[in-house]
Amino acid sequence: ATIKTSKGDIVIQLYADKAPKTVNSFVFLAQKGFFDATIVHRVTSNRFVVQMGSPGGNPNGGPGYTTADEPNQIRNTRGLVSMAKVGAATEFGSQFFINGKDNPSLDYDNPGPKFYPFGEVISGMDVVDKIFDSPKEGEKPNPPITVNAVTIEEK
Repeated sequence: ATIKTSKGDIVIQLYADKAPKTVNSFVFLAQKGFFDATIVHRVTSNRFVVQMGSPGGNPNGGPGYTTADEPNQIRNTRGLVSMAKVGAATEFGSQFFINGKDNPSLDYDNPGPKFYPFGEVISGMDVVDKIFDSPKEGEKPNPPITVNAVTIEEK
């Protein structure tokens, strides 16, 4: 998957073998243009995560359906991509985040809420870092950083 942002492209290798339902939902939404013309709506100041995938930049937005978690033992290290959800929920919609640093507090063996990676940035971590370094109002980039499109290349 290539996330085409106003700061540059981020290429993600999707883990279809480890998270098939998650990848299927992500690919379905991308191919339908769901992510096109949206914004990066959350960038934490401590390089925790960059979050996107919500229509209208609404932090509570989604696609109108949910997908159940697919537990795995992949760690939330820098560059890995997981679906966002509220607290200890066990299902998610369309929002996803890129880990900006190693985040063991999100891992499968952590006692709190668990977030299961479904992909990894293989090109464009410099773009993710540019997003982290952009000016913000709270956790929202200002000026806005747009997601122009998410394209899928099947191999």
